[in-house]
Amino acid sequence: MATSAANRPVAERIVSFLEGVSEADNTEAISDAKFGQISVPEQMVVIEEGDRVVAVGVIASHEGPDGSQHWAVETVLESGLRFAAFEDKLLDATLALVPGDAPMSVWSHRPSLDTALAHAGFTLSRTLAYLTLELPIAPGSGPDRTRSFRPSDVRRIVEINRAAFANHREAASLTIAEIEELLSREGFSDEGLRVEEISGEVVGFCWTRVHTNGDGEIYRIAVDPFHQGGGIGMTLLRAGFAHLSRSGTVTRGTLWVDTENSSAMAMYEHIGMVELRSNREFERQQRG
Repeated sequence: MATSAANRPVAERIVSFLEGVSEADNTEAISDAKFGQISVPEQMVVIEEGDRVVAVGVIASHEGPDGSQHWAVETVLESGLRFAAFEDKLLDATLALVPGDAPMSVWSHRPSLDTALAHAGFTLSRTLAYLTLELPIAPGSGPDRTRSFRPSDVRRIVEINRAAFANHREAASLTIAEIEELLSREGFSDEGLRVEEISGEVVGFCWTRVHTNGDGEIYRIAVDPFHQGGGIGMTLLRAGFAHLSRSGTVTRGTLWVDTENSSAMAMYEHIGMVELRSNREFERQQRG
């Protein structure tokens, strides 16, 4: 097997590999933030067997609300290679891409990677739960006053997102450029980005995504902290799932949530969502 940096000749094979792993695992192999880095060779490791990609490791930088920089790491490998020695090899090669002693974390949904991270001195810091429910759901008692996204909303959405996810580095780092790029991708649309206003000001949004397998995802949902606790979150949640149900192809609703966010967990459980799997963030103070 050969380890290399990503380059144009293998780019299509990388995408094909990631799509294959996603299909086999029935979950996205890599996050949108890391997928956006596969054209940046210095931020990606590729391991090939002949002309076939069998593993990748990707890093991405995120700026926190305080301006601090943090690197997030993800690795992907085919199921037959998910054993200790190979997990260690891929993890070490990917961590070596992170500059200097910069703060970093690694995301894992594989027990074999959890073990490799323990070997490397990482400890669990955060767990995201993947929740699902069958669609459609029963309508709420109040009217849906949300509307679809307008380009003029984008700065306000960035503000709300940064404030609502102040304790979540990666989620808080959403930029105007990222919103515009995501809205151009398949599965996203202006109509699927629902916003709620009070007195003409956007106070929250629910961003949906349609997947090709019949799943409809609440990709991001946030309410201005000043307006939280008044039922806006539930209104947006129902509006998001209602929009997904109207798509004609979606039969199941999904979303990711931090398990420490007890109010959000309670809201999702209230409408019948159940946990299917989890994704775990590991951190260490300094590199060894």
